[in-house]
Amino acid sequence: MRPDWQEPIAVLGYGVEGKSTLRHLQRWNFHDIVVLDSKAPTEALPAGVQGFFGDNYLKGLQKVKTAIRSPGLRPFFVPEIVEFQNCGGILTSQVEAAFALAGRQRVIGVTGTLGKGTCCSLLSEMLSKGGVAHLLAGNIGVPPLDAVEKMGSRDRLLLELSSFQLSTLNESPDIAITLRTTSEHLDWHASQREYWEHKANLTQHQQDGDLCVYFADAEGSAWIGSRGSGRKISVGKNGTVRITEDSVEWPERGFHLKLSETGLRGAFNLENIAAAAAVALELGVSTDAIRTAALDFSPLEHRLEFVRTVQGVSYYNDSYATRPEASLAAARALRDAPLGIILGGSEKFADFSELASGLSGESHLHAIALIGQTAPRLETELRNAGALQRRSYRVCATLEEALEFLRSVIPAGSILLSPACASFGLFINYKERGKAFKQLVSKL
Repeated sequence: MRPDWQEPIAVLGYGVEGKSTLRHLQRWNFHDIVVLDSKAPTEALPAGVQGFFGDNYLKGLQKVKTAIRSPGLRPFFVPEIVEFQNCGGILTSQVEAAFALAGRQRVIGVTGTLGKGTCCSLLSEMLSKGGVAHLLAGNIGVPPLDAVEKMGSRDRLLLELSSFQLSTLNESPDIAITLRTTSEHLDWHASQREYWEHKANLTQHQQDGDLCVYFADAEGSAWIGSRGSGRKISVGKNGTVRITEDSVEWPERGFHLKLSETGLRGAFNLENIAAAAAVALELGVSTDAIRTAALDFSPLEHRLEFVRTVQGVSYYNDSYATRPEASLAAARALRDAPLGIILGGSEKFADFSELASGLSGESHLHAIALIGQTAPRLETELRNAGALQRRSYRVCATLEEALEFLRSVIPAGSILLSPACASFGLFINYKERGKAFKQLVSKL
């Protein structure tokens, strides 16, 4: 079975997912294929595949009937893409193809501003412990069609979905999880409202009999969770699945788990546990299997990841924290010792005011190092909130300088990389930034 796409077909964006798309097009015996990207690949394209690269790469859309876009390529307000669609061209994506090929009734979709990667991975562990066959893919790093290719007749498809991937989706999965949703990618989305609306594609097409698990204590996720006709399970302080200061409870289903029993840190992880457990229980996984999965689960790389302890200082890599609220949550998760934090990166026009005011009240925070393009704006916000008073701080040119500064003022305690910003400018992505930090720590 293959998608019903008309040729010629364009692979729009030639990164990891674009290369996967090309492989599947060839596997399905599509022959008239064009690759479009602003950057030319280092390796040659397969024989018979035409390429358009450079500043005018989107002119290649004039030669095709179907375009499969990569997630990061904004489909709105780009003149060439708008014209392509106005002239009858079909713009689609791997996610849309995965829904069509797997069947939306077999898809579990997870979205949110914070926690979706951890929640997906934790749910995957719970399902595995409970014997529920599935494959994990999406924004977590596996192209959706690569997973669909391996699906057996009993497998479900568990997808981590970003707003980019959801922006053009016109159907919703059988099971949807909406985690804490605030605002993000305002360099890509026209507004916070548009960001929420794109996220809402996960739920608003749900039908009677579908399931939506949503975090009720944040306005964005509560609004997204209210969309569609699916059956609702709320997660939160007063939710169906209740979150207390240190535990998740669903008394009616006999489930109770303390965060302190697990290897996860930070109250925000209670939200991930609650949402994952709700879906696992609904799919028939036992409470014992869910507990075992949660107790055995280790934090994902670059998510509040413990690196090592050297001479009384523990180092944590939270490079994935590209949002202010994620960095504030990480700082609050390490209240048991004096803390130094590295903040800053590239500009996504995030609001740093709540981060600044939140950090100002954290008495365990002793030092702040600022790096990257956002350092001046962060410094202003922190100063205005009083967060720099009675604390050591420095604007640093490099990650290495930031680490050395914090080591000089934190003789014992914790040092945390949690930038609250994207990495572009200093690093290719958050993974490279996190690995650079861990490499520096390994040399101490």
